[in-house]
Formats: sequence, C-alpha cells, structure tokens
Amino acid sequence: MKIKSISYKRVLNLGNYENKHLELFAEVEERENPEEAILQLADTVERTIRESVTKEYNRQMLQAEAQKERLLDEIAELKHELKQLGKIKDEPPKEEADPDDIPFDQMTQAQLDEVNKNF
Repeated sequence: MKIKSISYKRVLNLGNYENKHLELFAEVEERENPEEAILQLADTVERTIRESVTKEYNRQMLQAEAQKERLLDEIAELKHELKQLGKIKDEPPKEEADPDDIPFDQMTQAQLDEVNKNF
C-alpha cells in the first residue's frame, strides 16, 4: 500500500465549553517516509494550535488590563467629582481588601449606619 496523502487533526478544549480545531493535510512524496511525514505534520499542528491559543489568551489579558486601567481612571475621576461636590471627605487611600479575610461577625446597627453613610 502506498500512502499518498496524510492528515492530522487536533481538537483542543479551551476550558470554557469551547474547542479549537485545527486539521492539516499533506501530500506524501514518493521518496518521503510516511511515518516521518506524519510526525512532522502532527508536530506542526500541535505547535500551531497551542501558539494560536496562547496568542488569543495574551490578547484577552491585554484587553482586560486596559479595561481595568480605564475603570480605575474613571473611579478616580468620579471620586474627585464627589469630593468637589462635598459628598466625600479627604481620606487616605484604602488598602486593597484581602479576599481571604472575610469577617463572619455580625455588625451592630451603629456599624451598619457608619458604613451606609459613606454611600
């Protein structure tokens, strides 16, 4: 049996209920070893699909970072406007909350009133 053409298909699970498919076809020359051609084709598909997923992930991360910066700028502008309107007092910048530091104690009504007056 002579192998004249080969193909290799890869389906990569992206983890968000989406898959990426890549399939390449190649013609095998008479002087070419079909097994080596298959290995080269498989290597090309695997490398290419992973590179494309990595590029897409990096693009999305850059977009998310840019959006985060825009939102932080907008928050700063809004706080400045509120300060000018006398709605908030000058306060030192607050440290970011530790997501692992979750208070489980109940708040008193006075504490709730203090929290609500800042909004």
